[in-house]
Amino acid sequence: MTVLSIAELKRLTFDLGSDHTLEQYRDRHRLAAVLILVYQGIYEPEIILTRRCRTLANHAGQISFPGGTVDESDTDPVYTALREAREEIDLQENGIEILGILETTTLPSGFAIAPVVGVVERLPVLTANPAEVEEIFSIPLSLANDLSCYQMDFLEKGGIRRDFYYLQHKDYYIWGATAKMLRGLAVHLNSGSEL
Repeated sequence: MTVLSIAELKRLTFDLGSDHTLEQYRDRHRLAAVLILVYQGIYEPEIILTRRCRTLANHAGQISFPGGTVDESDTDPVYTALREAREEIDLQENGIEILGILETTTLPSGFAIAPVVGVVERLPVLTANPAEVEEIFSIPLSLANDLSCYQMDFLEKGGIRRDFYYLQHKDYYIWGATAKMLRGLAVHLNSGSEL
């Protein structure tokens, strides 16, 4: 696995757009944004993830990024991602540098999600909102950036088969939209590293 530094991550995401709109998805989807936050861990950069509370109406108990639904008063996906991260894990915006937004991810549940990529030099103090988040943890950026670590799995519901990517880290089974967005980041970083 290749270990990228924060500086290399910034270099490889230089072409990510920040003027991103979800409006084209509004007619058929609920709009949302998440924060893919990378921080400098003890040994290498890591990505913050959460496990959602099992009592939530949508995606209960699943592993996800901090984030949520766009409010009418939100100015853009970056605002939404940061607001939701503050509500879910008490993430303060001080020192967070937004690198840009990956391609929108659409879900069978009807959401269209803008993945906002940001970095912070050191892990801030985080506190899980018990109404929304059961656990806060992180995975190495090198794992998320290794395309060979992503495997395929499937669910069958109502006679319809749905294939999806998953990524295993210790006891964490990261699948669905979260794995898809992590893999999207890896594809972007790997294509940039060939330049």
